[in-house]
Amino acid sequence: MNPSNNVFPIRIALNGRYFVDQQGKPFFWLADTAWPLFAGYSREDAEKYLTRRAEQGFTVIQGVIAWGDPDPAVSLEGNPPQANYAGEIPWIDNDPTHPNEAYYQNVDYLLKYAGELGLIIGLLPFWGYHVNQIQIVNTENAFPYGKWLGERYKDVPNLVWINGGDRIPTGFEEVYRRVAHGLRLGDRGAHLITYHPCGWRSSSQFWANEDWLDFNMIETWTEWPKVYPAVLADSLLVPVKPVVLGEGAYEDGPEYPLGPITPLLVRRQAWWAFMAGGFFTYGQNQMWRMEEGWNTTFDTPGALHMTQFKKIANLRPWWQSIPDQGLFASGVSSERTLNAARRALDSTWAMLYLSSQCHVLVHLDKILTRQVKATWINPQDGTTLEAGTYETGNLIPGAPFPMAKTGWFSGPGHWEDAILLLDGVA
Repeated sequence: MNPSNNVFPIRIALNGRYFVDQQGKPFFWLADTAWPLFAGYSREDAEKYLTRRAEQGFTVIQGVIAWGDPDPAVSLEGNPPQANYAGEIPWIDNDPTHPNEAYYQNVDYLLKYAGELGLIIGLLPFWGYHVNQIQIVNTENAFPYGKWLGERYKDVPNLVWINGGDRIPTGFEEVYRRVAHGLRLGDRGAHLITYHPCGWRSSSQFWANEDWLDFNMIETWTEWPKVYPAVLADSLLVPVKPVVLGEGAYEDGPEYPLGPITPLLVRRQAWWAFMAGGFFTYGQNQMWRMEEGWNTTFDTPGALHMTQFKKIANLRPWWQSIPDQGLFASGVSSERTLNAARRALDSTWAMLYLSSQCHVLVHLDKILTRQVKATWINPQDGTTLEAGTYETGNLIPGAPFPMAKTGWFSGPGHWEDAILLLDGVA
């Protein structure tokens, strides 16, 4: 069975905070950045990559239609955009209103292949370089190009549109707006649309009140300690929209002032985004840059830890929970070693992320049952350790008020980081 037939396209939940599939079930956005998927990957490499990411539990792949330089060894951004593995370019005469059918047949194929694996493609019509720097995409051709894309892919269910492409829209607002309006008219609203900014910014800073922006996307890149506050800020906006960290710091990336980006830092970004009420996009440096040996990097530690991240997050109904730093009585820390927490709406369970070896004092009384069972989970491999059962101070027979109960917890020895799961016991 083609998974996309009964799952996709995804849409926004009624409360505006997360995604749901066609059956109304919560959809867990766990993405990867494969920007050159359509331009740089051979058919064989693309199939291997998509298959492996699906096996690892990823649900979204972010890729760009028009990408790169004719000589990718020289630049990742260029004019005209890079030809694909078969030597086909996306635009005839470098004109977006004259798409090259042979190029888009490969896009068609990979969209279908991804859908059969149960993957959504977060599809960028172009990279922002083509608007902000060289104006190949401009106010004259942005709308017809967007409309043509929307019409071509209106019946492809496993698709989300990502406008932008690592640029702020300042000075080019009308170009990006016309692209979005063209996409929406062309596909008749069949797919969600967001915007991918650059640097330490969010789509909400530019398009918060635009009717085409269905959910917010954030890039933090080198500023990885800002993941939690950035996601939390967007989650508090009105109107309420899902929040996706669309590009953080890449595993093994060499250019980060706060690097190197180890698997631990990859996990921190993922858990911070999740605990703040958002979703996460992973990235591996060698792979997206297509450096030598890039097609052997599909099983790096960070990618494998994302499998565990998704499994652990789904141990409880995350869509029925909220960020709650009030669980920490002491030891919340800040910035690079921030600890973060999420609590069930009915206060029957909580999940805390300790980003380093540390001690925390936890408000057990925030779990509204008589007792709470604590369990440690290793974010690297899913290993669990029982951490005891404790009185919460709630529902004491004959007591007119609850008692304030706290408990000290120390991350298990030799674990770099840890999840503390608190489950109420009746």
